[in-house]
Amino acid sequence: MKNQKLILGIAAGVAALAVVGIICNKKGYINFNSILDKAGDIAGKVKDSVGKIKDSAVSASESAIAEGKNIAGKAIDTASSLNDKAANAVS
Repeated sequence: MKNQKLILGIAAGVAALAVVGIICNKKGYINFNSILDKAGDIAGKVKDSVGKIKDSAVSASESAIAEGKNIAGKAIDTASSLNDKAANAVS
């Protein structure tokens, strides 16, 4: 019962907005071309922002990979040195 009332309420709201939209459009209050232009501008800004975030993430990941390789190289060198010292100590 609650779901039916909710659905009816939503449908009534959508219908009311549609009627207001039609009336306003006939009287010239709403210019859909300007709304589409603004939506396009916003979409462009979002696309640019996502591109910047992607570039930043790629740069950060490349930097982290390079640092990880550097640390791994140092760890291998240290382990190799310790292995050599241990081998010399046993001999």
